[in-house]
Amino acid sequence: MALERKPDLSVVVVVYNMAREVRRTLQSLSAGYQRHIDSDDYEVIVVDNGSDVPFEPALDGLDGNFRVIRIEPGTPSPAHAINRGLSEARGDVIGVMIDGARIATPGLLHFARHGARLYDKAVVATLGWYVGHDLQVWSQRGGIDQVREDALLESIGWPNDGYRLFEIGTMDESSVDGWFQPIAESNALFLRRELWQLLGGVEERFDAPGGGLLSLDTFSRLLEWPDAELVILLGEATFHQLHGGTNTNASPEGQRENWVRWSREYAEIRGKTWAISRPQHAPTYIGTLPRPALARLTRAATHPLRRGFEGPLGAGFDTDIWRRTAAPRSGDTTLAALVDLATHEFRAGRVEASCGVARLARERFPDDDGIAGVLALVAASVAAGGPDDAHRAEYHLALGEAHRRLGESEPAAAHFRAALTLNGNAVEAYLGLAYLRMPGDGYLVWLDRLYRRFAPETVIEIGVYEGSSLALARPPTVAIGVDPNPIVATPLSAETHLFAQTSDEFFAGRHAQTVLAGRPVSVAFIDGLHLFEQALKDFIGLEALCGPRSVLLLHDTVPLDEATQTRAQATQFHTGDVWKVVLCLKHYRPELEIFTIATAPTGLTVVTGLDPASRVLSERYDEAVARFVDVPFATIEGNLETALNIVPNEWETVRSRLEQQGVI
Repeated sequence: MALERKPDLSVVVVVYNMAREVRRTLQSLSAGYQRHIDSDDYEVIVVDNGSDVPFEPALDGLDGNFRVIRIEPGTPSPAHAINRGLSEARGDVIGVMIDGARIATPGLLHFARHGARLYDKAVVATLGWYVGHDLQVWSQRGGIDQVREDALLESIGWPNDGYRLFEIGTMDESSVDGWFQPIAESNALFLRRELWQLLGGVEERFDAPGGGLLSLDTFSRLLEWPDAELVILLGEATFHQLHGGTNTNASPEGQRENWVRWSREYAEIRGKTWAISRPQHAPTYIGTLPRPALARLTRAATHPLRRGFEGPLGAGFDTDIWRRTAAPRSGDTTLAALVDLATHEFRAGRVEASCGVARLARERFPDDDGIAGVLALVAASVAAGGPDDAHRAEYHLALGEAHRRLGESEPAAAHFRAALTLNGNAVEAYLGLAYLRMPGDGYLVWLDRLYRRFAPETVIEIGVYEGSSLALARPPTVAIGVDPNPIVATPLSAETHLFAQTSDEFFAGRHAQTVLAGRPVSVAFIDGLHLFEQALKDFIGLEALCGPRSVLLLHDTVPLDEATQTRAQATQFHTGDVWKVVLCLKHYRPELEIFTIATAPTGLTVVTGLDPASRVLSERYDEAVARFVDVPFATIEGNLETALNIVPNEWETVRSRLEQQGVI
């Protein structure tokens, strides 16, 4: 139908033997599909470049101003057809779609019209995509055909919401990450009328089938203009359909051959080798960002695919800490630890916790750039009322740890307890409280230290779990691990014999005697069931394998509180009542040398002076269990140091005790 008034915008679409595809293309350019633009505002000029069968029926029922120009006979290249369309266009802004097999998004014409008027030499580029989840040259090899493409479009309910095309689309080769990286061409290119005239239209010497590098040449010429300003449509695109095109649907080998031939033609016409052109100025963006397009844009910014160009966020940009370069590490170890903690929380996605730590650090160190950089990223996550309920527990956990690193025990403990009030299974809060009470090296550090000093010939561990302690044994030590369900996730270096059974089964089967071959156990470590009677039974079994210079270690002998030492486990952080073994040994075996290192999280008891011939505990086991199994924690809670023979968490004290006992 004809326009009654001169249009603001003209769109030239070149088609050739694509009746299936052009129907969708023209529907996507119709007034019933395009948004924020009236039918009288634009015209669509369809240039049929000599199709075998005229396609005018494709216009039936479409709302808008369409007219068809048929070139008979057509030319192999679309160049002449484009120029013919340009000569017929009446709009002040003219867009060219060199390939009529492309479905447009609904805001294409509205934003292109406005973008073309932003600058004197505005070059409005639309990024090119494929319908489908791969480059078309590969998707076809994977069995994707027009039937499957139809089904894909049907799956998003097209044309009901044209922006859903981004859900099923893939950027084409010329537009990869094109919001931020240089693009080679635009298959929906818009200029004001006078700029097309200044350009002189497209170069008709590009006469290869499909146009060769015609589109690339046109785009490069535009970007090379003095004062050219590239305008990129943010959330608009054209999506290429399968139609047997000259190059897009060729094999990879055919595409390479085409490129060689077309590059030669380009060099003959322009006298130089084609190279991708960079805009003279940073692009201007216009439009909206539908969510599917936003997801792709975000990926393009943070994880660009093209490696030949600097990333859009700059060389060396760290998306974990969201800045180009890390601030110099502070020489103040406390401040550095706080920056590390705030950064760790940010990387873990706990932005409210990161904000809490950063603000606390900022109060203490107001001039530090490192903490300021983190705070600037997360400040808006926690308003005056504090974090929301969903993140309050992790917020208190992080603040507790921050105060602990500052050496501020009371506020640290208050935050850890607040976290436990919100989440009774917050293991980190229990660990924080444990390290407040017993600062210094943890028990694995102590195990490593003792293994290095003792250089034990043999080691037995009851309770292996992931193997973090067993891995501390080094050659030439021969190690034995006993656990009914070992999950060894740490590489073991010593000769190690694993027995996937209970300790009762292990001792009953006399497996240790086979491995030890007459040698005594140098170091034994009990870290199995958190029950007094079982730990006592393991002690009896291990002592029988020891010698006069052997050392027996018990873990989990210093409870944190009443709730975590109960026999029935109610919290993930749990010591059980292993502590009763210390009381039992002190009562029935006063000749033993017993002390407990105050090492987090739950203490490490050292027993020497062992006697493999002793039968006191084995003969009086039932009596001992009956005597101590029901002893309440309250009886020792206020006097743990004396009851459990606790010594400071420092090597000199422990070394002195071991020397006195003749162990080292």
